[in-house]
Amino acid sequence: MFTEISDNVDRRRVRGWVLYDASCAFCLDLVERARTPIENGGFRLEPLPSPWVKERLKLPGEVLLAEMRVLTGDGRVIGGADALVYLAKALGAGHRPSWAWLLVVASKMPFGMRLLRAGYAWIAARRYCRQALCTVPKSRMSKKEGMQ
Repeated sequence: MFTEISDNVDRRRVRGWVLYDASCAFCLDLVERARTPIENGGFRLEPLPSPWVKERLKLPGEVLLAEMRVLTGDGRVIGGADALVYLAKALGAGHRPSWAWLLVVASKMPFGMRLLRAGYAWIAARRYCRQALCTVPKSRMSKKEGMQ
């Protein structure tokens, strides 16, 4: 169980970890774009396949990489759209970037979380498609999405 977690490197309290798929170019790009507000908010970035993460989560490989997760300072694990909204809220109003504001507002609207979860699942299922590693069956992809 986590009680208080601190980072000895910069002496700031670590509020949690943002766990992401480091084998996904799309995910890496998003991590780099959001790195500053995430780290300034007290969160650390860590690839999902890191040994300590795999040990902590105890999930099979395909489940482990299915969605990004936030491991909170008190030991909770939150995944997918719920993790993004948690992170957006945790960044605090004073330091929240525009993408985080949009997530917070959308999550409070009627059916907002349902739509965010569906959108997250749709994107997560197709995040490798630009790398020619797409695992979504072609029958489920439309021609508009660029799959023949």
